[in-house]
Amino acid sequence: MGQSRSFQPGPDGTSHLFLVGRSQGGFWVARDLEGQAEGIFRDKKTAMRFALFEGGHANVVMLSPNAVEPSFGKGVH
Repeated sequence: MGQSRSFQPGPDGTSHLFLVGRSQGGFWVARDLEGQAEGIFRDKKTAMRFALFEGGHANVVMLSPNAVEPSFGKGVH
């Protein structure tokens, strides 16, 4: 099971862009580029499912070839 921090979409129903990739520790991270939601998962499938659900549609997910580390609520730097 993954750990995640979720958000409620804005009143305009806009979607958010997610970056999904493997961390240096071997976990999969799905992180909203606006810093409003993220999750840490054991497998890629679950991370992608989280990003697709939270983002609203399939065009919101970018799969990173580089390590993606969790922000732990500090946003994207």
